[in-house]
Amino acid sequence: MLPFEKEKIEIIFKKPKSKLAKKLKARNAEELLNFGIINADKPADIRCTAFLNKIKKALGKDCGWAGTLDPMVTGVLPIGIGKATRILSVLSKAGKVYHGTMHLHKDVDQKDLQKAFKKFTGVIEQLPPRVSAVKREPRKREIYQLKLIKFKDKYADFEVSCEAGTYIRKLCYDIGEYLGTGAHMTELRRIQSGPLKVKDSVSLKIIKANYKRYLKTRQDTYIKKIILPPEKAVIHLPAVWIEDAVKEPFSHGSPVFAPGIIAFTSNLKKDLVAAIFDQQRNLLGLGIAKTDAEKLKTAQKGLAIKTDVVLIK
Repeated sequence: MLPFEKEKIEIIFKKPKSKLAKKLKARNAEELLNFGIINADKPADIRCTAFLNKIKKALGKDCGWAGTLDPMVTGVLPIGIGKATRILSVLSKAGKVYHGTMHLHKDVDQKDLQKAFKKFTGVIEQLPPRVSAVKREPRKREIYQLKLIKFKDKYADFEVSCEAGTYIRKLCYDIGEYLGTGAHMTELRRIQSGPLKVKDSVSLKIIKANYKRYLKTRQDTYIKKIILPPEKAVIHLPAVWIEDAVKEPFSHGSPVFAPGIIAFTSNLKKDLVAAIFDQQRNLLGLGIAKTDAEKLKTAQKGLAIKTDVVLIK
């Protein structure tokens, strides 16, 4: 479980609830094909670039992915279509959950292994692997939970929820060094990326099949089975709903000021990314909060959100 899933979040209204739609209107197939998210299940033995190219070819759309997986690693790979590529950064930076297996090179008592898992829970320091996309210098990452699922014949199955940018292969190696036994990762599957979970993911085969059925029948149902509205990809973020009168200046990059806000979530914090929605609950863009929920409750004026990503014209 990731930290945002444990939070008790309320919607705080600055203006009457009647101003806000009760639910988001469903997008049709063509809208999703130009502004949607695929919760894709990447198979083993393929690079993210090659996997993405297969999806591009199948749909005939510009796409991008969030959070690179090594070729051998399987599981959740968020794919953004069209305008949705512009919100992929919030999924890249979101927490992740993995199921993995590591092989210990020498015998070790299960109690000692569990102690090691406890030692590597919380804020840890990692030196990225020699083959990595980042500068090789020590950096801190938080392990939210590290749980032993099964241990037999030197093989340990585990589940780890962690901050984005954590190297699980290196985590296994470091645990082996700490125990004095040596260890390496043998399998890894990402089961969650931000709000997207593997139980809801779709394979390339399903993506292809449903898109072909859609082209043949023009029934939106087939697309809705494989593409999510972009709003589903930002539910882990603090949220702000603005009045329709504010949409025009917002579309030109104007910041959001307190008087234009209808409601916001209680987890809004200064300097964190927030998702911005209209009165109909459509995602309009992303911004950086310049105040927190407690202050915004009573604010009558002043800057609330500095606009970062605009998704409307």
